[in-house]
Amino acid sequence: MTAYNSSNSNRLIKASTDKVRVMSEVVDFSSTTNAGGDSFDVIGIPANSLVIAAGCDVMTADTAGNSGTLAVGDSSGAAVYVAAAAPTSTGQMTLVDDSKAYSSGDDIRLTVATGAINAKVRVWATMISLDNGGTDADTDSQTVTFS
Repeated sequence: MTAYNSSNSNRLIKASTDKVRVMSEVVDFSSTTNAGGDSFDVIGIPANSLVIAAGCDVMTADTAGNSGTLAVGDSSGAAVYVAAAAPTSTGQMTLVDDSKAYSSGDDIRLTVATGAINAKVRVWATMISLDNGGTDADTDSQTVTFS
């Protein structure tokens, strides 16, 4: 099993934003050496963010013939957003329909299982900051009083 990290280490959403953002990256598995059990950290998730949804659009179907599957998740689970399925036809993979809040930074991760694939996919994530006006770290102080 190999863990691959994207060359794009930039976490595009900052904690001071309050707009919904869509981030996406294309992964061409025909240009990588991959095998069952490999993971690819594709999109950075900043601390204190809500991922509303994440998914995978198969742009070029897998023809490797290795029964390989692909799932979309994060460091806590391979299939948080998209359950493992063979990317043998083009189009959006079926979403799990879960949103998730992150208190610390993480990554949208692709996990290959069973065998190598050669599909080309667009991984996407829709997210928003939960810390408008704050920082990426949980070091904010109280700015209101209670009585």
